[in-house]
This record gives sequence, C-alpha cells and structure tokens, in this order.
Amino acid sequence: MFENWRRKKDSAVCKEEKIPDVNRITCWEKTAGDFYAPGALLQVKNGKGLLYDCYSEEPSPATYCTLMFGDFPLFQLQGDEYFCPTCEKIIRSSYGLEQTEEFREERMNGENMPFLEALEGLRPLLGLLEDNCYVVLDTQLFPTDGNGHVFWNVPESREGVPGSCLFYRGDGQWGDNRPHFTVATQSIGKLCQSRVEYYRRHPGCRAVAYYMDGYMTALLDGHHKAMAAALDHRCLNALVIMPCHSVTRQEGNDSGGICRREYLMTGDMWFSCEKYGVRSGRNMEWKKLPPEKMRAIQTRFSRQEPPFPYDNDKLAAAYPGASEASDIDLYTDEYGEITQELLNQILTQEHMCTICQIQALLRALAGLRHKRLFEMADFFLRKCTYLSLLAFHDRETFAIIAEQLMKLPRTEELVLYMVNLMVEYEDEYPSVGERIKEWL
Repeated sequence: MFENWRRKKDSAVCKEEKIPDVNRITCWEKTAGDFYAPGALLQVKNGKGLLYDCYSEEPSPATYCTLMFGDFPLFQLQGDEYFCPTCEKIIRSSYGLEQTEEFREERMNGENMPFLEALEGLRPLLGLLEDNCYVVLDTQLFPTDGNGHVFWNVPESREGVPGSCLFYRGDGQWGDNRPHFTVATQSIGKLCQSRVEYYRRHPGCRAVAYYMDGYMTALLDGHHKAMAAALDHRCLNALVIMPCHSVTRQEGNDSGGICRREYLMTGDMWFSCEKYGVRSGRNMEWKKLPPEKMRAIQTRFSRQEPPFPYDNDKLAAAYPGASEASDIDLYTDEYGEITQELLNQILTQEHMCTICQIQALLRALAGLRHKRLFEMADFFLRKCTYLSLLAFHDRETFAIIAEQLMKLPRTEELVLYMVNLMVEYEDEYPSVGERIKEWL
C-alpha cells in the first residue's frame, strides 16, 4: 500500500514538473540601418535557471558580472564601476565546463543549416536559461579576445582590457555594444586535434556563445570550431545569446505631451514592449549575489592550464583588435558591406568617395586585414583624379592612409614605397613624415 502511494506521489510530481517553453516573438534578416545580423527575439518561460549571469559588489569598489552554470562560474568581468558602459573591465575565465545533454553539438546545428533550423536545435540549451526575453543573433565572431590573445589562450587580466566595454572613437563618438570577440569556458586540456581538423573541413558549422558586455562573449559550445577558424584565419560562425533588460524611456506622444514607454534592451538593440506584447522584470541590477558568495566563487577561477600548442601571436595577428572592430562597424553601418565589386568601382571611379568615406574605408580594410588595402591606399594617394591630398591640404586623410599602410607586414617593397611617400609629402606634411621615419 505504501508503495502504491509513493508511485502515485511520484507520478503527480512528474505531472507538476514544468517544461521549459521557448517562444519566438519575432525574427529578422540582416538589414541596412536596422540589424547588423540576422536574429530572433525569444521569450523563455519555465526555464531551468541553470545558465545565468549575476552581479555582486565587494566592500571594495570592485563590481563583478559573472556567467554561471548552476553553482559553477564560467566567465567574469570585473570593473571599478561595472555599470559604466565606457569603463574597461578585467576579464577572467573559469575552465572545466562539463557539457550536459543540452550542449551536444549535433543537436544544435549542422553545416550551413538555415538560421531557423539552428534555432530549433538550440531549444534544449535555451531551456537552461532563466525566465526572461533573449535575442539570439546569427553572426560571426573573431576567435580572439580583441587584445592579442586567441580565445583558448586568454590570461587573467590585471587591468581593464579593450573590447570589454564601448569603444571610444574620439571626437565624442562611441562604438556600439555588439558581440565581436569570444573567450573559452573549457580547458585547452580537452583539445582534440581530430575534432579541430573535422571542423576545418566543415567551416559552416556554428558555435554558441553568451553575450557579456561591450564586444565580449563567453564561448559555451564550439571550442574546436573556434580553433579551426583561428587556424584558417577566418571568422567563427556563431549563435550568440543576448539577455534582455527592461528600460523605461520618456518620449513625446501625438498630443505633444510626455509619456513613459517600456523597452527591452540588449547590446545596441531596442524592442518596444507595447509593440511585441512582452514584459521583463529584469533590469541592469536584476540579480545580485552577497559578497561572501562572490568571494567563494572567486576561488574557483584559479587554474593550472596546459601550454597553448599553437603560435598565439601569429594566429591573433590575423584578427582586428577592439579599436579596429569599431572601425569596421563604423564603415559598414554608414556605407554598407565592403565587396570586391565596390572596390573595383572605386578604382575605376564609377563610385566616388567622400573624404569621410575614404578615411573610414582605409581603417576598415586595415582592421579586416584585407588583401587589397595597399591597392586602395595607393589609388587614393597617387591615382585618384578627383582628389589630391596635396592640393586640398588634407593632412588628416594622408595621415590616416599612411598609418594603415604601416600596419601591413614589412617588406622591401613596402619600405621603398613609404620612403618615396615620405620624400614626396615631407614638405607639405612634416609631422606625418616624422611618423614614417619612426616606422622605418
């Protein structure tokens, strides 16, 4: 009789167990001026709450944002004032993530799988999240931290690093909060060379990352995919999970008055709660841990890692840093994608560039390590018929072009070219000539 009662009770518990519900609210394609990558806005209900980010303030000025999997920390940003969007943060990663059933790669994506199919495969992992709204972006990441380290070889920083916050472009202009870089949450000790080689042969597979702040993400799944991308000097295809926060704005209404409207915000994207019929109880200080728990978490970041088996400097040099990623965004947001057709049209002068576009283009080409950087720089310096940097006394544009050329690998041909350039322009722009001398 007791056994029958227990079976009935266990059955009732199973019926009451809540199954995670992932509802797609809206999705979009990449569009000029609106979205820089395809994506979807989702709402998670009855989530398991195992994968989440939380905040804590120590008695000292330090503030922490930590990505957790259950009670285990995966990644952390630390800043003197974490919620300052322009303050660089210290970054640290806690390796040792053991993948659960929901992290199985073959369930989440295949090579060149359509975004909506990949999103369906991601549902088990999304069910690990807490109840909230999220954006999932179908984008590309650089397999580095944006600070000279391959994603699987990032040391614990001692001071704030570029890429962990908004990037200041100068003249009162700031970059955007967008995922560009990623850092491992799994030990290099789990590296399997055969898996890396498999993904070198299948570059269309996606990884999965969680957006933290600035340009930074924590890599949840796809470490071998990311290593394959780094070895081939290409970007990593990735689905990036971005948690939304609730923000209230005061805006003008049709009658000329002021009203308060609620939005969901993540990165640099905003969604009207009224338009999409969603709400979020989460704000920027939604979940805080007591200092004593955070101190216990800190001890779990200590680790002894095997040596990184590749040439970090050579691999990382193929990718932009934080400032260069901002330069790429600046050009593509304003002028669109850089295509071979566009560059050919510029060279034939079918497409005429403004001074601002020239400056942005050369910076973006340098950031992309584009093979046609020298060709485009030489065109604007010597062959363009509608622009003369000497006649227009445009020292700024000349200096920008020269700076990008000096980022190219040093060869005898490049050295000779820069010497001739310095001689040609030194009377008009002596300060730039001095900079070239230093480079020589």
